[in-house]
Amino acid sequence: MATKILIIDDDPIIRLLAVEKLSEEGFVVIDAMDSATGISLALHEKPDLVLLDVVLPDIDGYQVCQHLRSLPATQHLPIVMLTGLDDTSSIVQAYDFGATDFFAKPINWKLLGYRIRYILRASKTFEQLAHSEAALANAQRLAHLGSWEWYPQADITERSDEYYRIYGMTRDNLLPSMFAVLPQVHAEDQERVKAALEAAMSKGLPYQHEFRILAPHNGVRVLHEQARVFKSEQGYIDYVEGITQDITELVDAQQRIRNLAYYDALTGLANRQLFRELLQHELQRAQRHDKQCALLFIDLDRFKRINDTLGHDVGDMVLQIVGNRINTCIRSSDIAALHQANPTKNEQVARLGGDEFTVVLTDIAQPEDAAQVARRILEAMAQPIQIGTQELIISASIGIALGPQDGYDVESLLKNADLAMYAVKDKGRNSYHFFDHTMNETVLNKFALENDLRKAIEQDQLELYFQPKINPLSGDIVGAEVLLRWKHPHRGMVSPVTFIPVAEESGFIVELGAWVLKRACEINREWQSRGMPIVPLAINLSAANFRHHDLLPDIRRTLEDLKLQPNFLVIELTEGILMNDVDETIQTLQALKDMGVYLSVDDFGTGYSSLNYLKRFPLDELKIDRSFVKDIISDPNDAAITAAIIGLAQNLKLSVVAEGVETTEQADFLLRRGCNTMQGYLFAKPMPQEDFEQMLMSGINMGEMQAVFMVDG
Repeated sequence: MATKILIIDDDPIIRLLAVEKLSEEGFVVIDAMDSATGISLALHEKPDLVLLDVVLPDIDGYQVCQHLRSLPATQHLPIVMLTGLDDTSSIVQAYDFGATDFFAKPINWKLLGYRIRYILRASKTFEQLAHSEAALANAQRLAHLGSWEWYPQADITERSDEYYRIYGMTRDNLLPSMFAVLPQVHAEDQERVKAALEAAMSKGLPYQHEFRILAPHNGVRVLHEQARVFKSEQGYIDYVEGITQDITELVDAQQRIRNLAYYDALTGLANRQLFRELLQHELQRAQRHDKQCALLFIDLDRFKRINDTLGHDVGDMVLQIVGNRINTCIRSSDIAALHQANPTKNEQVARLGGDEFTVVLTDIAQPEDAAQVARRILEAMAQPIQIGTQELIISASIGIALGPQDGYDVESLLKNADLAMYAVKDKGRNSYHFFDHTMNETVLNKFALENDLRKAIEQDQLELYFQPKINPLSGDIVGAEVLLRWKHPHRGMVSPVTFIPVAEESGFIVELGAWVLKRACEINREWQSRGMPIVPLAINLSAANFRHHDLLPDIRRTLEDLKLQPNFLVIELTEGILMNDVDETIQTLQALKDMGVYLSVDDFGTGYSSLNYLKRFPLDELKIDRSFVKDIISDPNDAAITAAIIGLAQNLKLSVVAEGVETTEQADFLLRRGCNTMQGYLFAKPMPQEDFEQMLMSGINMGEMQAVFMVDG
């Protein structure tokens, strides 16, 4: 495409010559005789270059040049002033008004053609450079990347526009010294930034670092800066070239990713992954430097009850409060400077999941240091937690293992701290315990016992014992409580106190409870088919059995298959089971009641049942716990409580049974208060099936006791 030239000159001869001569050089020429026409053509014809006479009839060429420079469309248009004036002041004036070049009259048209080509090449190069600079500036803006050149000898810095934007400054309010930015650098980073600049200036050392600034309108920003030093052939420092990038968003994104990967979403504490990395680091450091660390394994006591009764939202709030309390118990002296990428978090405290927390203590001088922290945590836990109208008391069991003597790696130390925690659970909870190596033997024994227990049903090692319920006035056996016994081929008789907790921990209690229920019903049906006296048999159900989805269909199927009347099956439940998810409890109890099954509350008075709820439960019987019966003769409080329970049962139209009756005085007290059904060693101990069958057939020999039990009327 031909290059278009606009000539603005009031001399028609000059215009004609320009058209002729420049056309011969390959240019397309348009002309104007005055400034107004020239400006209009410049805007509409878009010439590549303007030849502008200084002297025009309306306004001079300087003003035309100035006007064209003020318009965006012609701001960078090459303008060559044509002048017959040869004084220096006219030339200077032409440049002052924005002329690209000047050419003296008379015009050498051949030479002017070369000059035009040169100016157009220079203009194109300028356009490309301007475009590149604009693209670079745009790229720097998008990347939040500023560039600079610093001349240390004069302490003068040339900075890009983006550099000023990063600092929230302008060229007018930021001095050229490279040190001028230091007041905006975060106080904690100032010395490090200053030292890097001084080392570059005095020793020619390049640097690369990250630091924070306080930008006037953007708050705290994180910058990455790197610089290289250029020296002369003589080894002197010429200048330092560098880039400064705002990486705040990148750092924030990395922190969010780190939080997702390493922190618990609910509590904000370190998660299992970060805990393992931290503990591994501490164990390695302790071994290298002959130090000692401690792992505290914390498990909340009976936390499941909170989730089940108050809901998971309340449970989550409790976990958040507990996590915060544990965190505040760890003093700065307990914490090593690890994982400084996130210094605002105490990464020594972690939530492994559920209600399990851990604390890693570093450089402890003695085991007592760990014990002190454990005591602080237990004290903090003891403070009531208020959530809405609910006031909750939380306790915890804490196991402590010391590294590296209790474990050289994460798995072994964690396992041993866990064992120590379970030792606390076994001894009553709400305390702490150090690991010792005998615990491994205990665990192995428990594991072996669990395996043996699973085989016990298949190998016919389990049997049912029966403790009769007696009416002392008549001497009649009115029922019996079914108790499970385990006759191990090598261990002998294993106490329920030993194997029931193992069954509960392993989950085998569900299968075990189902076996007891079915077997008791089978025995009762056998007695009926043999024409023996018929008595209701009471089965103790665990919480796991009561909540199991197969409970109702299993009982219904068992009763139907055996053709056993449901009123000969008594289900005994503790208050704790009843009060766990009351609405579901009522539904299950009502379903059992609709089947005709007899419902009894075992160990009544030892739990925390509400009388308001008690009246809603479709119950048949209350059993007074042996702990009240034991001292009713000597302890007025136990006597009053027992009498109150009997009165409550009578008012609610419920039967009442006293457990643990061992003396005639106790039996007499109970009879006089209206309790006519008793169970205890005074009448009979739990006995094997064969012995109980004989008692059913022959009856119980009350002997002289009946005289004692005679009451007025």
